[in-house]
Amino acid sequence: MATITDDQLTKVSTEAATDFVQAFYVALQSNRQAIDSYYCAAPTTILFNGNQVADGAAVQEIFTNQMPNAKYEVQSFDCQIINRAYPSTTPNGPKPPSEMGIKDMSLLVLVSGHVRYGDGSDLPQRGFSETFVLIPNPTPEKGKRRKEWLIQSQNFRLVV
Repeated sequence: MATITDDQLTKVSTEAATDFVQAFYVALQSNRQAIDSYYCAAPTTILFNGNQVADGAAVQEIFTNQMPNAKYEVQSFDCQIINRAYPSTTPNGPKPPSEMGIKDMSLLVLVSGHVRYGDGSDLPQRGFSETFVLIPNPTPEKGKRRKEWLIQSQNFRLVV
């Protein structure tokens, strides 16, 4: 197996963060029925303004049944590799180290921007900051809409 370089890891992590941010905030705005698919099965740590949320299904329920429409405007995001050799799994169990590839890592993704709750363009914008830990999807679905990375941890804060 060829050695994976720092440049390759940077490229993959940056692409992963970009793809995730571009897809996740669109789902929060216009495809709320798909929100749960962005989260790993368990265990997850999810906090919204200091309030713990059980899992991705609970996040989806909040956004589909309790939250008004929202318009997210991401101002910036950044990512950092947490673990270059995240202990990935397959449907048959843990992936042996000899089979680990360039996408077997965990990522920290930091996002900041503005959100407007409600439908009017004259409603006030609120700043937000959000931190995610993304892990490889052990069973990514095939096709154009597949998610290679899932949320393991999330912390959302509205900025005062």
